[in-house]
Amino acid sequence: MKFYIETFGCTANQGNSQDLARALQENGHTQTSLDQADAVIVNTCAVTEKTERNVLRRLSQLQGDRLIVAGCLSVAIPESINGIRCRARYGLLDQSSAADISALFGVPLIIPAERMPEGPGPGAFPAGLCPSDSLCAVVNVAEGCNGSCSYCIVSRARGRLKSRSVEDVAAEVEGLVAIGAAEVQISAQDTASYGSDIGTDLGRLLDRLAEIPGNFCLRVGMMNPNSALLIKDLMIAVYQRPKIYRFLHIPVQSGSDVILRSMGRRYSAADFLNIAGAFRSSFPKITIITDVIVGFPGETDEDFLETLQLIERLDPDKVNITRFSARPGTAAASKYDMPDRIKKDRSRELTRLWLDIAARRNMQYEGQILEARITERGRDGTMKARAENYLGIVIKGQPRLGSTIMVLVEESNAFYVSGRIVKE
Repeated sequence: MKFYIETFGCTANQGNSQDLARALQENGHTQTSLDQADAVIVNTCAVTEKTERNVLRRLSQLQGDRLIVAGCLSVAIPESINGIRCRARYGLLDQSSAADISALFGVPLIIPAERMPEGPGPGAFPAGLCPSDSLCAVVNVAEGCNGSCSYCIVSRARGRLKSRSVEDVAAEVEGLVAIGAAEVQISAQDTASYGSDIGTDLGRLLDRLAEIPGNFCLRVGMMNPNSALLIKDLMIAVYQRPKIYRFLHIPVQSGSDVILRSMGRRYSAADFLNIAGAFRSSFPKITIITDVIVGFPGETDEDFLETLQLIERLDPDKVNITRFSARPGTAAASKYDMPDRIKKDRSRELTRLWLDIAARRNMQYEGQILEARITERGRDGTMKARAENYLGIVIKGQPRLGSTIMVLVEESNAFYVSGRIVKE
């Protein structure tokens, strides 16, 4: 069977798709283009109304006997896809989904799912285990979330926290590194809560993963502030490990404590700044990314001003901005939704602020020589590399994927820096 997977949404969804692709390939199936595929699998997302519209538009284009609809939208809002013609619907994708999908197309599994294929080695990562022309792989260490945010529909799709064992995760990372992964992205709905249901924690997991031999680095995914507070010192200690990128994705969502309480977020703005400040004190060059929802029901001009002031204090490298949209069945859906024009104005103002901050932060690297690892192919004959703080570097030329180089940074903008290789 030839299959094609299209993925919407978060890194965890990408990890689910990679797990399925790996399982299908291990069982003798071939990942191919959309035109050639027998099975077209769409891993959906329901996080915002805009995303839902985009997904439904794409499903309408792809509908037919080849289409398999899976992921959060099919679980959280199943009625939204009632008008889509498809072969089957599934919930969250994982390796066990491979048997069901194979059976749908009358193709038996021919190789045990636990058997890993012989790897081609660094520089030629197998198709389907990561994006094309990339040595980046995603490993989901937990599923679900114990939070109760009033706006979130994802918990309906993914349920309560269920962590994998440390050794189970380590075995997967070892396998990925053995077949060429240069970057392993540790993902979950809240990585900081990992292990709290099985008597361990993220720090112990990362300690174990950092012991795995090989030329690779770990990127820790999103940590919610209330969970991160509990392991802050432990995480700062484990971030000293050279195989862990100095990278922190911690979503604040609002700078107003009033709005945070209304959102069901279990921390204050001061708590958030405490965590970020502690990491930056220990790692001055650390990359910090945060998320903000603008236009949440009840957000006043004063509340939004507090968000702007928090972002100025945080001095982040990136802000992911979402305009509030009510999700069916959530507590926030029953609240008054402010006009879109206000959300758009606030989104534009916040975007201008963080772009100015990011451009200034990246400018500091101009003229510096940085060590970086080549992880992806870029556009127009360029390559993408990551410094130890996960700074994105665009390089002209074709150095080997997975290699470590020295780069002279010559230019910068709000999104990345660019330069030339001075030593391979």
